[in-house]
Amino acid sequence: MTLNIKQRFAVVGIYLSLILGIGYYFSQDWKFLFDTSNHLNVILIVVALSLVFGVYISEPFFTKPIDVISKWITILLFLIGLNSNDCMLLYNYWLIASFVFICSGLLLVLFQNNNRFEKQQRIAIDFICKISRPEIIFTLLYFTVVISFFQYKPVEFPILIGFGFLLAINKPIVWVVKFATKLFTNITSKSDLSKFIGQVIGHESEDLYRVEIPFDNPFRQKTLKGELVYLENIKNGVVGIVLSERILLGKKWLEIISLRDANKNLISFDISSTLPLTGGKSIFSKTNAVFQLDVSALSEELKVTLGSNNIRKNFKNLIGIVWEGSTINKIKFNKLFSADLQDERKIGEGSIIQTTIAKEEVLYQIIDGRTDEENLEFKDTHGYIIGTAQKIGKYFIEEKELNTVKWLPEIYTPIFLLKVTEEEYNANEYIGKLPNTNYGIPIKKPHELVTHNTAILGILGIGKSCLTFEILKKLLATTDVKIFCIDLTNQYTKELPKYFASNIIQIDFAPVRLAALKAGNVDGHPDNPSTWGNEALYRTTIKNEIETFINSDKRVLTINPDMHNVSKAGSAFKITHKTELSPAEKARIISERLIVKAASLGETSDARFLIVFEEAHSLVPEWNSVSNAGDVSATNGTAKVILQGRKYGLGSLVITQRTANISKSILNQCNTIFALRVFDDTGKQFLENYIGSEYSNLLPTLEERHCIAIGKAMKLKQPVILQLNDKNEIEL
Repeated sequence: MTLNIKQRFAVVGIYLSLILGIGYYFSQDWKFLFDTSNHLNVILIVVALSLVFGVYISEPFFTKPIDVISKWITILLFLIGLNSNDCMLLYNYWLIASFVFICSGLLLVLFQNNNRFEKQQRIAIDFICKISRPEIIFTLLYFTVVISFFQYKPVEFPILIGFGFLLAINKPIVWVVKFATKLFTNITSKSDLSKFIGQVIGHESEDLYRVEIPFDNPFRQKTLKGELVYLENIKNGVVGIVLSERILLGKKWLEIISLRDANKNLISFDISSTLPLTGGKSIFSKTNAVFQLDVSALSEELKVTLGSNNIRKNFKNLIGIVWEGSTINKIKFNKLFSADLQDERKIGEGSIIQTTIAKEEVLYQIIDGRTDEENLEFKDTHGYIIGTAQKIGKYFIEEKELNTVKWLPEIYTPIFLLKVTEEEYNANEYIGKLPNTNYGIPIKKPHELVTHNTAILGILGIGKSCLTFEILKKLLATTDVKIFCIDLTNQYTKELPKYFASNIIQIDFAPVRLAALKAGNVDGHPDNPSTWGNEALYRTTIKNEIETFINSDKRVLTINPDMHNVSKAGSAFKITHKTELSPAEKARIISERLIVKAASLGETSDARFLIVFEEAHSLVPEWNSVSNAGDVSATNGTAKVILQGRKYGLGSLVITQRTANISKSILNQCNTIFALRVFDDTGKQFLENYIGSEYSNLLPTLEERHCIAIGKAMKLKQPVILQLNDKNEIEL
């Protein structure tokens, strides 16, 4: 049955009128209403009325065992009180049926908590409830009484039989009621602009409210997200837009937000004249009725106002609203976009979203999400997603940087996915951009990449070297720095010419000096360690090579310590053999020669020399990762150079794939960090001190060519996920 409660009462009213009319027609007075000896009273008042009230009022949907008992007791009392029971057909059978169903119902109620015969109880309950439906038993009783008392009355019999069939099939009356309801609704509609959708049942704020669509409303079958509606507010229509739809157990709810003009006034109109109104402090009226809005019927002025509303014109990028639990630095948002749009809209970790703080557009970056649920009605729940986004500030296109915006957005403020701008993006000007945008992040202070040290961390094959070469290219273009690349892989020799001119690159030391170094690697006196190996000659060679390189027009020197034949005495006394210097020990000697040269040039705030530690876990290992005791001292010596080098314009670029195995004394000196995909817990825990736990938890899932960047050189006051430049964009 698809009638609502008002329609069911209307049907009962029609049947009641027919019952009274038939009774008055045959008896010519109203005494039959109270005369129990009158057969019309028996059939119309007792039987027909019970049938009507049972079908449309008391049990319109289903029958319970307790209803079975009450109905059969009513029938039993009717049979016992019948004056002419000897004239009634099947009288004894009706008595027996009454006792059987009453006793059955009582037994089922008595043993309802007995699990022993649970299956049999369900079958029995289903049987007696279906048999005892009012449209079955009262219809049978009605026809039994009519045939028993009126079969020999030529006028009453056909009319009462016909009325009985009308009761049984009931469709004509139902159709009349539905038709009248539809006609009445159309006639009494206050506006041709819309159609009735539902009623407001709750609101979270002045602008955000929830609407329930009635069971029989045709809008239940339509998709309304993004549709314009209006709330009837006495004589005004307050315009809103449907944010989301929720369906559960046959019910449908809408979440609607009111639209406001440029002055933050509610957009509203006069329902009768559609003239725009001003002001408007509240959206809630006495009726709380919501209607679909036909924009074409509005005034031109109102159309322009609606067209300029940010929510409406940018609705396809709307992804949610600010939710409870938001803070100054992070916001929570209730996701409204559909799951099937996720790939299309690029929603996920790192996505840039936009909302408003005191009329100012502010950017946030999604860093986390969780599922949750809410109670819709009784025990019905609705699942949804709550996202977390970090405030990154407002992007100024001319300055090409993110600036801080204070405070936080109001709760339920709409949030949009940042639209891709038409701004031209030149990879040579930026180190990367905000994901899926053209908002580039440049290196604002290239000198501080050197003087304040930089680290690039990430697993093997994730793009660390490519990022390193790009940074070196940008440093060469913006500073006068001389770069010393300590590279154990020989990768720099092959790859650097792809990024800048090869004529500014020097490949290792001069061959003649390397040959002399090899020739000087000799055995010495057993009691004199200084006569063994060529460590002293190596220091002199490095000093001379540094002087030559600095005084040349070369800008980059690649050094592979593994190719340098350097050794020292194997013991302090009674020496019998030499030992090779480890890469960490050679890196220390190179670093110490460089700071001596930098100090001789005096103090400066500009970048002079940059030491690139490729495979830094081998060049400056952590104390628990060294291969020999000498590496501990060597790493400490290199760390001392990095610590003191800033005032002389000396700095380092540390690249490693194993954060756990690199000296933390050196990493802690790195003011600018580029963190690519990392899996090890040590690396995540170390980076957590720089970027926070939310961002460190994202490290294992970072996409290719993405990193989490933070640092003074880029003027980033908080960590940001960047989409790095493609290799093809930065190679020559």
